[in-house]
Amino acid sequence: MNNLLAIVPIVIAFSGVLVWLLFPWRGSSGTAASSTHPNFNDALPAPKHFRYFSQIRQALSRTDDEYLIENAPSAVAKQALRDRRAVARSYLEGLHEDFSNLARLGRIIATLSPEVSHKQETERLILTLKFQMLYALVWLRLSTGKIPLQNMEHLTGLVGRLAARMDEAMAEIVALSSAQNPDRLGV
Repeated sequence: MNNLLAIVPIVIAFSGVLVWLLFPWRGSSGTAASSTHPNFNDALPAPKHFRYFSQIRQALSRTDDEYLIENAPSAVAKQALRDRRAVARSYLEGLHEDFSNLARLGRIIATLSPEVSHKQETERLILTLKFQMLYALVWLRLSTGKIPLQNMEHLTGLVGRLAARMDEAMAEIVALSSAQNPDRLGV
């Protein structure tokens, strides 16, 4: 019974941390589609952060760390390394925002699609779970002071592939729509 009393608070605390990590309530600015937007394309949730990974990779590279440690005063090097971890956390939050926007767009596309298979819905659920778990892992590693560049690259790849899938799905919907209503093409 004593073991159970010790395990229950740990499980509750761990679950709370996971919920906090998986749902970024930390002031991320969600861009919901609004009817007040002058352009419909501007109202669509679109990814914007994942495209900057090459710059992030360069800024967070080990060679830059080594250069700072060798050439900068100790206090400056430590501050720069802290700032770089803050940049990594900001980029990670941006990736989460991108993924959330793409997931929202996927739900919009699913409602517009004439047929949505169970396989597609299952794939979307699995992709979301993969992203959330890897996001939590990267966030935890960043919190411990490490910069998991390879995991961040994998997260960026997931967002990029999802963005490509959403582009393809939108193109299919436009093609289906124009095939069903050819007289509306000129409007």
